[in-house]
Amino acid sequence: MSDQLKDAKRTKVLWLTSSYPRNEDDSASIFLRYLAEALANRELDLLVLAPDHHEVRPFPQPYGLVCRHFRYFFPRRLQLLAYGSGILPNLSAAPWLYLQVPFLIVSMFVAAARILLSQRPALIHAHWIFPQGTVAVLLGKLFRIPVVVTAHGSDAFLLKGRLLGLLKRWTVKQCSIWTSNTRATSGAVGFDELSKPHIIPMGVDYRRFVLGDRKSIAKQHKLILLFVGRLVETKGVAYLLKAYALLSEDLRVRTELWIIGDGEEIERLKLLAIKYRISDKVFFLGKLPNDKLPDYYAAADIFVSPSMIEGQGVTFLEALASGVPIICSNVGGIGEIIKHGETGLFVSPNDVDELSEAINRLITDREFRMNLSKTGRKIAESYDWQCVAEQFISLYISILNTAEFRS
Repeated sequence: MSDQLKDAKRTKVLWLTSSYPRNEDDSASIFLRYLAEALANRELDLLVLAPDHHEVRPFPQPYGLVCRHFRYFFPRRLQLLAYGSGILPNLSAAPWLYLQVPFLIVSMFVAAARILLSQRPALIHAHWIFPQGTVAVLLGKLFRIPVVVTAHGSDAFLLKGRLLGLLKRWTVKQCSIWTSNTRATSGAVGFDELSKPHIIPMGVDYRRFVLGDRKSIAKQHKLILLFVGRLVETKGVAYLLKAYALLSEDLRVRTELWIIGDGEEIERLKLLAIKYRISDKVFFLGKLPNDKLPDYYAAADIFVSPSMIEGQGVTFLEALASGVPIICSNVGGIGEIIKHGETGLFVSPNDVDELSEAINRLITDREFRMNLSKTGRKIAESYDWQCVAEQFISLYISILNTAEFRS
């Protein structure tokens, strides 16, 4: 911990986000919860402001961390824009939710302004460029405090259009400092005239995943293929099902495919499993409590995630820390974590045959799997949340120590 914050009065920081765990077992943007808890242990008073939802149930927070939720639509049960599959997939599935977008933005602005007036935080940290970053920059100018904006991937890769492009460009140009979870994410923002971002990845609770208990989950002598993530089209689970169906009967007898997560694609994927005649080998386990995930990773022999778009992919870090070799697409920032032939295997996006061949190779080559596992664990250790938190602490200090904002 830096002496500059250790010896000073606890620094207040306001976070703005469109997603944050709503209860003890929720996995919505769980990486933000882990980062927030790591920062709260570093002499920071952190206040997280996120949208309300009918599943919000307060749970114990560590000292220095407070989470508040703002209402943006009535009745409460109709607040459906955030959470679930994510704002963009939610809008795609239910276009009427576009009506809620201005209410969410205005409500976030008002709720944050009230916090700034009452709590007087030293800086604002917005997660995702739009709308949180844009709201944060406006508030920063109004209250004359610095603003950090972090791009996580979906804001860089998926938010398209002339108006959104202008808003994103203005937001990144006007904030004090911006960060990106990978170089690929920052490159996808695509504005040559912008200042260079600080590349700070999201992390993993390394010790927690290293200590996963395989025996508590795996009751049969099967090789387990595992997917963990939101069940949306861009995750490529439909291709995974087809690739698994292409395996020989002998390999399917020896294996099972576990799919953890929920989302708009769930029913279509179940129908595909029936169509491909693998429904007896594919287990849709739904959304599991976060404290159970390390055991499921430990039970797995191969982690498969053929995403088509990925800013960073925290699940890849969880798999590495658990010692599970990985098969994935080399898209977005994945290549900054996974090394082909060293910690996993790359396949071309949407290439079912190549994906099936990679699965075949790892199933049949146990020695190769073990080598990938050992190397992966070593790499994952450097992404532990304590290391990531220290990078953000240093960033906060550098901003607060600039002449423009020095008190």
